[in-house]
Amino acid sequence: MTKAAIFILILTILIATADASDKKRCTQKEAMQALTEANTHKDWDSAYKSFKRFGHCDTGAISEGYSETVGRLLADDWKHFNRLAELCTADTKFKGFVTKHINATIPVDVLQNIIDNTRLHCPSEAIALCKAIEDAASSGWEPEKK
Repeated sequence: MTKAAIFILILTILIATADASDKKRCTQKEAMQALTEANTHKDWDSAYKSFKRFGHCDTGAISEGYSETVGRLLADDWKHFNRLAELCTADTKFKGFVTKHINATIPVDVLQNIIDNTRLHCPSEAIALCKAIEDAASSGWEPEKK
């Protein structure tokens, strides 16, 4: 092995180790709190605060709860979409969190409402976010063509 190859291998191991150590461990107490609130958020600010506090606990039933919140807000509370767009612009990890939670755990009729909202009511300054949301909602099933 050349010195350059060894250097690259060591660098890769160090980066992977650093990434793994950056991940915060979810305590049992945090998991219980996250599970209790994941599907109860009434607005994007509340969902964002929970993401910041418990995003590292985002697995299993907690993840399903977040999906329920994201689906409900995108389908039934589009009038506050601009706030979501602001949060996603300020924190791209939150955008990833939101799009991750638009998935098959959300009922098809809710996914269809989300797609309709992105197609019919997207603000011009949020076209990229609407497209990401529409793509996530369309993934895995064929939405109605309108």
